[in-house]
Amino acid sequence: MAKLKRELGLLSTTIFGIAVIVGAGIYSLIGVATAMAGPGVWLSFIIAALVAALTALSFAELSSMFTGAGSSYLYVFKGMRSRLFGFITGWLILFETVVGVAAISMAFGGYFASLIPIPIMAAALGIILLLSIVNLIGIKESASLNNILFVMELGGLIFIIIAGLLFGQANPNFFDFQIVPVLSGAALVFFAMLGFEMIASESEEAKDASHTIPYAILLSIGICAVLYAMFAVASLMLVGPEILGVSTAPVKDIVFPILGEYSFIFSIIALASTASTILICLITASRLSYGMAKEKTLPHFLSAVNSKFRTPHLAVIAALLVSIAFLLIADMVIIAEVTNFAALAAFFFINISAIMLRIREPGAKRHFRMPFAIANIPVPAVLGAITSLFLIAFLSKEAMMYGSGLVVLGAAVHLLMPKK
Repeated sequence: MAKLKRELGLLSTTIFGIAVIVGAGIYSLIGVATAMAGPGVWLSFIIAALVAALTALSFAELSSMFTGAGSSYLYVFKGMRSRLFGFITGWLILFETVVGVAAISMAFGGYFASLIPIPIMAAALGIILLLSIVNLIGIKESASLNNILFVMELGGLIFIIIAGLLFGQANPNFFDFQIVPVLSGAALVFFAMLGFEMIASESEEAKDASHTIPYAILLSIGICAVLYAMFAVASLMLVGPEILGVSTAPVKDIVFPILGEYSFIFSIIALASTASTILICLITASRLSYGMAKEKTLPHFLSAVNSKFRTPHLAVIAALLVSIAFLLIADMVIIAEVTNFAALAAFFFINISAIMLRIREPGAKRHFRMPFAIANIPVPAVLGAITSLFLIAFLSKEAMMYGSGLVVLGAAVHLLMPKK
């Protein structure tokens, strides 16, 4: 059987990693994260990045064991020898994606309302409906458009960093913070780090994957952590935590001291970034549920394909309805935290699976092996599992309630589904 060409070096793989991490999260959450953590919001981003790096190493090792599978369900099923926990992990990652649509659509609504005075919820609902239609029709995203959007997103971050460091006059005390609000902020801004798990999927196409993938993971997350922390510092220097913490269009307000009436340009950049991410999430959620239905782990009707558009129309509609249901919570912080609960809970199972496979199958072939093990137990996976649960503890009670409900619902769906 033909194999993929291994032609991605460290630079290419690292750029890929930065591209999948940098996105709408930072444009969506910088304001509400500042309201939580105050001048210490920069530290929240660093803590979130450290947790992400630990779990990313587990993804790298597991993907190198099960090359081409690309399935969190399979990782956990193999590691924990439990179809139930495997299903719950896949279920949580599915909901991480679809609930994320609701959170990002509210950010889209805030930026849209800063340009055209309509209710934020109306704009959020409108973009979900519009992009669900695009998803249903099956219009493919242009790779060139994605590259342009990435350059806009990254360029916007760098512009604000330079402007804040050179011209910022707010002069906040960056060490005037309390650790609990900073940790709560980290639990929220973990949302901005999601996407790192995709780096491990490049293991089949990377040169010397055992070295390229782990270094690319750490470099990508490290670079994004520095960018995000510097972005937070620069933003505070431009407008201060008092203004930033209450803004519904934070990036526009951040650049207003520099660009004045032209600050609307950054609202347009934020709109493009959030809309692109929403579409990617809707496509991913519908294809995940379609794939799970084909494997008979979700109801079979979700695997139906429209004869005209050749898209999984019922899965598309399901993603639309669930996104709208979570949008009705009408609180972007809670919605983003539910997304993080789903991701962090899934990552806990991923880390435990990496540990269990090291214990049971120490000699199994791994293109990449996590560094730092004690008695063959990988320390990064242990720390990844602990810190995932630790961050969950700093989510709001409402987020934990909704997140726990997702776990219970997932278990019920699995137990009620006919067994293959």
